[in-house]
Amino acid sequence: MKTLVRAGLAAVLAAATVLPSPAEASTGIQRTAFCSSGGLSGRLTLEYEASGGNYHPVGAYTASGPYIGDSGTLVLQIAYRQGATIHTIYTRSVPTGGSTSFAMSGLDVPFGSFGTASAKFDNGTASCTATVPIS
Repeated sequence: MKTLVRAGLAAVLAAATVLPSPAEASTGIQRTAFCSSGGLSGRLTLEYEASGGNYHPVGAYTASGPYIGDSGTLVLQIAYRQGATIHTIYTRSVPTGGSTSFAMSGLDVPFGSFGTASAKFDNGTASCTATVPIS
């Protein structure tokens, strides 16, 4: 009887401690958004992973134009809202004239919050903002 109970207990514990496969442990996600205004157009692509109760942005890619001379600017911002509080976890402003890529690490957007990544493109005469959800 003791052996049967121990075997049953061992089976229950084994089932409760099954680890996820590497594919289940981290899921890669990619989202793209577009914007346009006054002849200016922009594209933002955000790559992030989902694991450990958080979304982890790992990279962003932008493309935009047309630009005249060195007048182009790009502001990339990643933020999330929990309740009434907005947490901005990444902001970067760079001059741009076409394509830009960003590498990121150590950023966390908690599951259950409302997260976004937005890129504001400005060519000196027009501006537009492309926004992707993080979920």
